[in-house]
Amino acid sequence: MPLVSDSRLLARVADGDSRAFNRLVERHSQRVLNVIYRIVLSRSDAEDLCQDVFVRLWKQAPDWQDDAKVSTWLHRVASNLAINHSQRVQQRQIVDSELTEQLLDGQRDEADDEANALSEKMMAALSSLPAEQRAAMAFRYYRDLPVKQIADILDSSPKAVESLLGRARKQLKQVLGESDD
Repeated sequence: MPLVSDSRLLARVADGDSRAFNRLVERHSQRVLNVIYRIVLSRSDAEDLCQDVFVRLWKQAPDWQDDAKVSTWLHRVASNLAINHSQRVQQRQIVDSELTEQLLDGQRDEADDEANALSEKMMAALSSLPAEQRAAMAFRYYRDLPVKQIADILDSSPKAVESLLGRARKQLKQVLGESDD
């Protein structure tokens, strides 16, 4: 079966086709969820926000302008919702042990306490970043997106994204106790 483009699926969604909508959700939800999660650092909040992104897509479908990629639009809405959420609830706290366990993806080795401590320290360091810096880091290092695409998603300039990334790296080095030598 040939792959139907996102634009064609969205046109069908605009006509009320719930099967086309479900295909878009299946195609993009995991990536959207992962991006949101990297920003808000809460699985349940990320799931709620991910659902909000797709509700907005459903509502936006009739007015869709085909000049933007659906994936870019989804990432922009996801990052905006996640950043706004983080700022609202001021999530600047250390990640709880259940979340850390999930991020380590079952690779935790009881004999390797030093590695576990380092992973937890890294998660705590990431959680200390402002939401916009976390968003830039998530898109750059977890989604491996180019700076220009991140700028499009964050509705910013490439130079501003580079600045966010630079400040985030600098703060992470300070929090993790690494020198700038």
